[in-house]
Amino acid sequence: MPDIDGTLAAAEVWRRQGIWSQAARRAKRRITRGRRLVAAFTVTAAVAGTAAARLAEPAPTAGRVLALVAATSLLLVPVAGRAASRDAVAAWTRFRATSEAMKAELHRYLARVAPYADADADTVLLRRHDLLLADGGDLVGHTLDVAAGRRPLPPVSDVPSYLVERVQRQVEGYYLPAARRAGRSAARIGRATTGLTVLAALLSAAAGVLGDGWGLTAWVGVAAVVTTALVGYGAAQRFEQQHLEYARTADQLTRLRTTRAAGLGWTDDDALVAEAERIIAQSNAAWMAKMIEEDGAAQQ
Repeated sequence: MPDIDGTLAAAEVWRRQGIWSQAARRAKRRITRGRRLVAAFTVTAAVAGTAAARLAEPAPTAGRVLALVAATSLLLVPVAGRAASRDAVAAWTRFRATSEAMKAELHRYLARVAPYADADADTVLLRRHDLLLADGGDLVGHTLDVAAGRRPLPPVSDVPSYLVERVQRQVEGYYLPAARRAGRSAARIGRATTGLTVLAALLSAAAGVLGDGWGLTAWVGVAAVVTTALVGYGAAQRFEQQHLEYARTADQLTRLRTTRAAGLGWTDDDALVAEAERIIAQSNAAWMAKMIEEDGAAQQ
């Protein structure tokens, strides 16, 4: 077999990883945008529909306009929902899984641990990279219009630099910030739904005491619809689950690195890197599998 330029081999894998990573981010943005639009259209339909009914007699023109807005919003709900369909979520998770697998292989290669510790490391890297692309072959067409940005290879050349550039950077640059963002999003949705629940209770109490001359009962239903839409969006985005998963993974990787640095274990380089990559892969697989499972159950 002819010699393979290791720098070119690694650069090509890194370039392809960037393309698949961008494709995954683009797919995730479409899904998130679709879910937001579904929630927004649902809320708009409820508010506009109720307002249209209340204004039908005192302001018939405004009532007709609002009724049209409500009807249009209802029609757009399933259209927006297609962007967040089960197939879309499945495609995104496969983009993400392939991208992360490429990244893991490249970091193993750069750290020169198994299966890249021997002289045929470049051949092994390209072979395993080809297998990953073969598994995602039906998605390759969606990567053709993704521009490959110029990125230097990760500055990893051995296990110590791997621990800094892969493990520590993954914890500080991804998992901890992502856990904080997911936690804040979950808290915001929790506060909003609590506020809406209190508002619905106050409206219901006011209607019971004052009568329904002002049509307060109808707005209790609107508050319930808005609450359901917010809860549904938060559940679809899995903020609580992601917060816990990201925090747990950051803790595991930190303890792994600390144990090695303190000389208390994980002295075998191959085993150390394999364990770090297992933790990262397990984290990705856990919440992505849960997302597909729950999306499938919701659409049955």
